[in-house]
Amino acid sequence: MFQRCAGEARHGSAGARGAGQGARLGLNVFDVVVVGGGAAGCVVAARLAESAARSVLLLEAGPDRRADPTEGMRDGWGIDPEEFDWDYTSEPSPRGVVRNVRRKKVLGGTSWLTRFTPRGSPADYDRWAALGNAGWSFDEVLPYFIRLENDADFGDQPWHGNRGPMPSTRYLDLDYTEVAAAGLDALEAAGFPRVDDHNRPGAVGAGRMPMNSRDGVRVTTADAYLPAASTPPNLTVRGDAQVADLVFDGACASGVRLSDGTIIEAGWVVLCAGTYGSPAILMRSGIGPEHHLRSVGVSVRADLPGVGANLADHPGFDVDCGYQGAGRRAPMLHAIATFHSSRSTTSEPPDVMFWLTDPDQESPSFEISVLLLKPRSRGAVRLRSADPLEPPSIELPSLSDSVDVERLAEAYRRALEVANHPHVRRLCAGAPPDEPKGAAELDELLRTETRSIPHVVGTCSMGPRPDDGGVVDARGSVHATERLSVIDASIMPDVPSGFTHVPTIMIAERLSDHVASHL
Repeated sequence: MFQRCAGEARHGSAGARGAGQGARLGLNVFDVVVVGGGAAGCVVAARLAESAARSVLLLEAGPDRRADPTEGMRDGWGIDPEEFDWDYTSEPSPRGVVRNVRRKKVLGGTSWLTRFTPRGSPADYDRWAALGNAGWSFDEVLPYFIRLENDADFGDQPWHGNRGPMPSTRYLDLDYTEVAAAGLDALEAAGFPRVDDHNRPGAVGAGRMPMNSRDGVRVTTADAYLPAASTPPNLTVRGDAQVADLVFDGACASGVRLSDGTIIEAGWVVLCAGTYGSPAILMRSGIGPEHHLRSVGVSVRADLPGVGANLADHPGFDVDCGYQGAGRRAPMLHAIATFHSSRSTTSEPPDVMFWLTDPDQESPSFEISVLLLKPRSRGAVRLRSADPLEPPSIELPSLSDSVDVERLAEAYRRALEVANHPHVRRLCAGAPPDEPKGAAELDELLRTETRSIPHVVGTCSMGPRPDDGGVVDARGSVHATERLSVIDASIMPDVPSGFTHVPTIMIAERLSDHVASHL
């Protein structure tokens, strides 16, 4: 077992009591406390609890519904965005628009808000390594993608896994609706090569979206890593336990304080509270931009300017094809098409995606969703006050970089080509989308219609130098502290060109190994 921080002996050690003694005796003392039971936290807790000699506590602000999930939670074809929502809203955009910011407050977290498994391009991860984060190149993270995955279609390929806990399937035995199939044909006619496996390294083109479900039932990290019937005795899961801030002994994290004042001691603290939650907890604990902390009355423990900065997402908008036909309840299949804008090269990740979906039965429509995969614009997360029950201030990225607008304009014109192709038009009785009258009108349209797709990352960015915005090092350890890690999507230095769910799980798999090696 690890050595505790200097000066901590007076508190006692869970490790010294033997395996899981802190949990069995009902004491608030554990070898490791994992804060946040979302996509990453469930993985970290499960992996760290694999050693029976280690007591692990997983704290989740919302309820634990593993034993009694709702119908909406299990539905792998759809999403209920309001169920178990944190009820966060953004700060007004430059145009005064306030948006709902969707995050799930329940064990499993935002795993319940996604259904998809695209990883992104190898160049995404090679870029992370090039920024000074040793060990994060694609070749080095691929073993962890393989470890987490059970790919139903391509599991025999060397870049895939077929024995991991998380499923990935393209439902190759199910047919698209007629209009969605026509959309894929239109993409091919517009020059997009067909792609069978979007997770094949280097794949660029159009094909089926891989999904993390089985037979239409969503599978989250809570299901896959922490099945309710087989939680190990050395792992304690506490729902409805919101963390206010961290407790320190000098520079060493020694525990957490809950919003009700309860203090839980730990030999190591791992923050997995997500892109909005992890920076907020750090800042309430005095770790963050000095000027901002003082402005909200928080004493400064460590001046880390990058905490809460660098908020990145996938900005997107929809092109309505004018479909007025029928939809269906299930299955709801998806397709994606990736490509390089004129602003990127083929050695870089594809920077634009089109996303097509079967029309839904309740409100059937057929749209081409356009996503900018590698945006330059950034937002920020800040505290409104030191009160842990007050939501953070969230400034979403707002197309502040003109290059983002240029690439979205290029993508809009290419989406029009697909939407107006005869394959699509023959099935869409409504009016086709119009070509804006000039660059100014298109710019206005994009700035009005573009929204934040909730693939948010970056607010505790991984980097070697705090002065350059680094919050954690390549091992996930928070700069200027000891025995404190952040392991979630917030440490991604840039948003990947896939969806963020599976990369988050990969990060949790990889950095769990690091924490375990130091306990």
